[in-house]
Amino acid sequence: MRRLAAIATIAFAASLSAFAAPAYAGHGHGSMMGQSMSMKHRCPPGQHWVKGYHKKNGQKIKGYCR
Repeated sequence: MRRLAAIATIAFAASLSAFAAPAYAGHGHGSMMGQSMSMKHRCPPGQHWVKGYHKKNGQKIKGYCR
């Protein structure tokens, strides 16, 4: 009986991961961290997302596709 419950638990977990995996595929950037990053950036094929940053002189550079 325990073996059947373990198999059912693994099957359930696998079914959940099958639905969650495509949500992050093909967006051209790394993993999403936190809810503040809910906006997803899309870049053309062959390019990737570069996060925004600050230069040494204090100038802010917004994120862009490279």
